[in-house]
Amino acid sequence: MEPVKGNCDQWIKFAYDNWLVWERDEKRKGYLRESTRILADRMKSAAEQKRQEEALNLLERLKKLGNNFNQLEEEFGSKSYLYEHAEIYLECALTAYSMDDLQEAISLFKISINGFPNRTMYKAISYWLYGCIQWQSHSHREDALISWEKGLQIFKDVQADNNYDADYSKKCAVIIDDAQKGIKSASTNNYPPPSPAPKPTPSKTAVKPQKNKMRMFPIIGSIPAGSPATIVDDSEERTISDGFEINNEHYSIYKLQDKLEINFSQSKRYYLLRVAGDSMNNALPVNIENGDYVLMVKQDIADNGDIVAAEIKNVDREATLKKYYFKNGEYVLRPMSKDNSLKEYLTFKNDFVIRGIAIAVLKRDER
Repeated sequence: MEPVKGNCDQWIKFAYDNWLVWERDEKRKGYLRESTRILADRMKSAAEQKRQEEALNLLERLKKLGNNFNQLEEEFGSKSYLYEHAEIYLECALTAYSMDDLQEAISLFKISINGFPNRTMYKAISYWLYGCIQWQSHSHREDALISWEKGLQIFKDVQADNNYDADYSKKCAVIIDDAQKGIKSASTNNYPPPSPAPKPTPSKTAVKPQKNKMRMFPIIGSIPAGSPATIVDDSEERTISDGFEINNEHYSIYKLQDKLEINFSQSKRYYLLRVAGDSMNNALPVNIENGDYVLMVKQDIADNGDIVAAEIKNVDREATLKKYYFKNGEYVLRPMSKDNSLKEYLTFKNDFVIRGIAIAVLKRDER
């Protein structure tokens, strides 16, 4: 006998615990506000404890709440409720499924999938969970395979998006590998395989950066102390420094860009900024910590993934050091912090200017 339901239940738990929970953490707990999350948790708890009437009542309340949020979003154009209705319907769909109402779960998943933006992990995971329910109907197994394929393609699209850091991309690669193996087995056997064993989420380990050197000023040659001589700047040699002394303390150099050495150009301007705060203390390849200095090259344009000094207009010349991205017509300044309270993204249309790109971090030697 085909172990379809048991395997699908495994996949639903696996995808929820290992994909959705992880994505919510990356997105600052998802789109649900605290009050909505409390209602959803109460609904799931009631369903788990077989309090069917209470669970159904909360499910209907959440559906109405989701519809109201959707109307507010459309009426006022506010991003405060953005995609909250879609995530509410996702939770309601899973609860309906846990109470063996497959038709209601299918109906709710359709709304959830349509509510999430394209090329996002939420939409991909919703397709995968939806497919787990479709597998349990013989007449919908081809549809189930298509839903899984759609989810896989979106996983790949998200991984290919260069707006994410290396750790996020690695997690996407793990998800893609699990999804591909699941689809291959399901295509071969005409029913879904068991889910993989849970894997720990790749953690951002403490960075142990390698010290670097700077190639700085040209060594033009020797000069006699007697007769005058013509000085010709045709040398490829440069002075090399392995650090700086600031306020009588020695600082070592750690590069932020993928180059063998840090080279100074005579056509560019450079300056140092002292770091105050912890919003970049989980940056890669080097943690940028309170009290460090960052070496900046002065310019007003940046590439996706650059760490920039940005000045926010009309806010008392407030400046911030963040990772820069441009996506969907918006500029994003992203913190890279170990502190969850410092993970909120800053998004702008055009109300900030870039004052420079960080090319190296200077860390005080512990001597």
